[in-house]
Amino acid sequence: MKLIIWIIFIFVLYLLFKSRSDMVAAVARIKYVKGDTPNAIKLYKFANKIGKMAFDNRLQHAYCTLREGDIDEANKLFNMMAMEKISPAQRGQLKQSHALVLWKRGDIDGAIEMLEEVHNQFISTTTYGSLGYMYIHRGKLEKALEYNLEAYKYNSDNGIIVDNLAYTYLRLKDYENAEKYYKILFDMNPTFPEGYIAYGKHLVEKGEKEEGLALMKKALDCNFSFLSMDSRRDILDYLEEQGEDITKLI
Repeated sequence: MKLIIWIIFIFVLYLLFKSRSDMVAAVARIKYVKGDTPNAIKLYKFANKIGKMAFDNRLQHAYCTLREGDIDEANKLFNMMAMEKISPAQRGQLKQSHALVLWKRGDIDGAIEMLEEVHNQFISTTTYGSLGYMYIHRGKLEKALEYNLEAYKYNSDNGIIVDNLAYTYLRLKDYENAEKYYKILFDMNPTFPEGYIAYGKHLVEKGEKEEGLALMKKALDCNFSFLSMDSRRDILDYLEEQGEDITKLI
């Protein structure tokens, strides 16, 4: 009996040792979900030193690194993963995130090409969200409208997809539909700032300054990162230009 207990004990220790990096990564993921990306990255780096993390954790590590603005390190991590033997589905996930590096480096066409390749193989909310915005950013507004309407049919509960569709209509100057979908978006209380900023500026330009600036101020409560279209400082500067006292907003 003692021998069996001892064998079980050794086996449990072995499992703990083998999964030590993923256990640390689990704590890192909790930090990231709570918005503490810098400490999440520190934990991911430590986990990477003590063992090889599972694919999902390594992908999250690279993505967090990109969100913090370290493009070169993120690109290195993505490239290292790309050289490994991974499943087609995992390679699709990898390319979804790696395309953001191309975008941030100014290679919007390269990012679109990579995302289109992924979309042709695996349809997902993430790809719809990223590629839908890339089309708008590239100025392919008719293509963006077609794609973002398709995305909305696929998942109308995703805030990024709704925001993309609303922004497409705004860029096309179809203000009736833009208002319709921004209302849907704001009812979802998104935690990303893009919708509040875009529609807030539109309302200010339209002459509805009070309502527009209220949306801009609401954007300040959202989560910002290197991947955000505007920084928190950009919004504060805009509000100040509009005559707002920003001392209490900083």
